[in-house]
Amino acid sequence: MKYDFVAIVGGNAGLGATSRIAAAGHRVALIDRGNIGGLCSLNGCNPKKVLVRSSEVLNEIRHAGKFGIDVGGVKVDWNRVIDRKETFTRGVTEASEKSLQQQGIDLIKGSPRFVGRNAVEVNGDRVEASAWLISTGSTPQPLSFPGAELVKISDDILALREVPKHLVIIGAGVVAFEFGQVFARLGSRVTFLVRDQRALGGNEQELVEAVVEFTRTLGAEFIFQASVQSVKRAASGLVVTISAAGQNRELPADFVLNAAGRVPSIGTLDLAEAEVKFDGRGIEVNDYLRSPSNPAIFAGGDAHGRMQLSPIASYEGRVVARNFLEKDTERVNYEAIPRCIYTVPPLASVGITEAQAAKRGMKFTVHTHDMAGWKVYGIMGEEIARAKIIIEKNTDQILGAHIYGANAGDEIHFFALAMAAKVPASSLKNMVFAYPTFSSTLPYVFD
Repeated sequence: MKYDFVAIVGGNAGLGATSRIAAAGHRVALIDRGNIGGLCSLNGCNPKKVLVRSSEVLNEIRHAGKFGIDVGGVKVDWNRVIDRKETFTRGVTEASEKSLQQQGIDLIKGSPRFVGRNAVEVNGDRVEASAWLISTGSTPQPLSFPGAELVKISDDILALREVPKHLVIIGAGVVAFEFGQVFARLGSRVTFLVRDQRALGGNEQELVEAVVEFTRTLGAEFIFQASVQSVKRAASGLVVTISAAGQNRELPADFVLNAAGRVPSIGTLDLAEAEVKFDGRGIEVNDYLRSPSNPAIFAGGDAHGRMQLSPIASYEGRVVARNFLEKDTERVNYEAIPRCIYTVPPLASVGITEAQAAKRGMKFTVHTHDMAGWKVYGIMGEEIARAKIIIEKNTDQILGAHIYGANAGDEIHFFALAMAAKVPASSLKNMVFAYPTFSSTLPYVFD
């Protein structure tokens, strides 16, 4: 079987690239051993946000009294929440496969491995192509302590039909905080095991500390500089033995979640046969997303390990398609990519942190605000609202924006668009917004 272009795995990057290249008249195939649709649609962003939304509504109901609304006893039917979640995942694969067929893209189901620079073997057949996209996504970081097989992953917790009494989370990244807050609000005793002294690495630490403190008010416990020694079965469920502060400690649990990060799913591809360079972080690519050691091969999404975000995978799929069709005309640019952690309230960011700007030797000013006392947030009944904006001195350009509070996930796009369009901060400060809205506070964060 010979093709012009083949994508390995049909997530956001693979589906986006193959669609554009097939529309241009090329012979295209997609190889996938599992369900088509990608992590975000099946076991990531979409189903997770359904659970977060239920948590948001629960939070609003519990705080209705501040608006003069009396609410009786609130009961959460978790089975109905999971049933609702499944309405957003059911049918994704079938619809994706139907779309491929309509576009004339061949779907080959199986696990491929490279047998040359331009060929793979799958199901005993040889498939050749002029160009390839490796968009195999990522898998949870493997754990190596005794009893690691008892630890579950995000796929498992998304299907959980019973709310755990004690949820132990290994890690303190995005997945950890999002699931941790959901179940803490449902009444679970949640314990975060943090390997380092800080949580949510790579984010603005001043705001991260606020997220940690608020999560503690939900009843969650954080154990920093903790390492897991073992997980064992017990009569009551599980026992997690950890080492922290020079002492061992046992934690009872009925669900232990691996949220220690994700690694690229490239181990079964035999990349050395294709002369593709890679390491533990992923496939080496240049700014056009091509492998320098084998330019016939692109990598996108989590496979190269740069930024593990669903919108990035979609963006990179478009970049790969254009560079295949137009011979390397577009370089990837991640400078104005917004990111959001869906805690309640959310933490959203774009650009770099103050520490990153200082490390680069840049000259900048920092504007930090606790906006909880501002009129709009009072009207909306929001008790948490913080922002930190980093502006380059010489150019008046926004280097980074970080918001923690209601509507942060939408407000961050104001800063992302300004950064992408090179709009100076002084111009943004003079904008007029509808009042009273959360967005109407944005010009004042430059003061």
